[in-house]
Amino acid sequence: MRNTLLPISVLLVATLLMYMGAGQQGILVPVRAGLEGFSPLTIGFFGTAYALGFIGGCFLIPVWLRRVGHIRTFGVVASMAGVGILLHGLLVYPEVWFFLRLIIGFSIAGAAMIIESWLNSRTDNHNRGSVFSVYMVVYLFAVTSGQMSLVAFDPMTLNLFAVAAIMFTLALIPTSMTLLPAPDVPAQVELNLAWLFRLSPVGAVGAFIVGMANGSFGTLGPVYAQETGFDTAGVALFMSLALVSGAIAQWPFGKLSDQIDRRIVIGGIGALGAVAGIAIVLLGAPGAVTYVLVSLFGVAAYSLYGLSVAHANDHATSSDFVSVSGGLLVLFGIGSALGPLISAVLSLLMTSSGVFAFTAAMHGVLALFAFYRIGQRKPVPDEEKEEFVGFARPTSPEAAVLDPRADTSEDEPVGSTRSPSAEG
Repeated sequence: MRNTLLPISVLLVATLLMYMGAGQQGILVPVRAGLEGFSPLTIGFFGTAYALGFIGGCFLIPVWLRRVGHIRTFGVVASMAGVGILLHGLLVYPEVWFFLRLIIGFSIAGAAMIIESWLNSRTDNHNRGSVFSVYMVVYLFAVTSGQMSLVAFDPMTLNLFAVAAIMFTLALIPTSMTLLPAPDVPAQVELNLAWLFRLSPVGAVGAFIVGMANGSFGTLGPVYAQETGFDTAGVALFMSLALVSGAIAQWPFGKLSDQIDRRIVIGGIGALGAVAGIAIVLLGAPGAVTYVLVSLFGVAAYSLYGLSVAHANDHATSSDFVSVSGGLLVLFGIGSALGPLISAVLSLLMTSSGVFAFTAAMHGVLALFAFYRIGQRKPVPDEEKEEFVGFARPTSPEAAVLDPRADTSEDEPVGSTRSPSAEG
């Protein structure tokens, strides 16, 4: 393990710093917006802008990489992220923040794609699983610690924005000084909705619906916690419990789905998410009960994406894996752009608890659709299933290449539009 990780340690350090900054600004922006008195609809637009920027980064960053290479492109996107985060604290205007959220989403997608493509170039079929697991642990630790750092400073000051910007600036050091050779340029993402839906209706619908639910929670969850009466530390814990619970729970659920029809697991977890969302709407108040309920919500919210990816790839050959995962990520991003706006409208109609009414509805729809599809298509035989690999939430299309299930023996563009290898 040491021989595997030592050569990529600079990349893991950059990952740690980058996602600490990303996690910090991700919770700080809605919290500060709520304190500034921005409406839920305005905050919803911020979530939409971030998702649109993220999708744009997935499509455009490969073009930049072809022109100027990995180190220069990482320097550009990290600098854009740092400047954009600082400007949040200096120019507190909704119109400016909408534009800044586009920039931040674009920059974080680009930075993730660069780091992951670099990691991909340093792995092979023998160590890909180990590298992927360590990368996911670093990612989850960084995002969670970034969220919890909300308690360190007053969110009404510039300090937290400055710290998040510093994290991105520090991430420039290991990537700028590395002697690792530049990897191949990632292929541009393409999306073929008809192909993905034919290949796996539950996988495609699941990625889209989970994007709507998770995008809504990430954008308006902190606002709900604020308006419910949680203090700053409580808001940070509220959001972090959901992420950590989901990250942990996806492993036993994933292993269970390796043994039975994954659609049963997806439907059951979707039903759990619906019940948890409704319970938060009815019972939410500062205290232990809401912490338990948001943890149960997180179990659903942050385990369903990985299960959707696994189910979709059960119907594809290993050479299709990167294509399928890249397309599902874009579907997730589209859902993340739409969800915050819809839940924001509900929040205007029924207070901030509207975000959980919306996520409950989305999880319920996914549960019903998964159970419906069980009667329409035979389950994948156990011997043809791919082993589950966890994704708490997607990072970039390059994570699919790093995934140990991917077949990298052939050059296969992310999001290839050729016909699926297996369909039934």
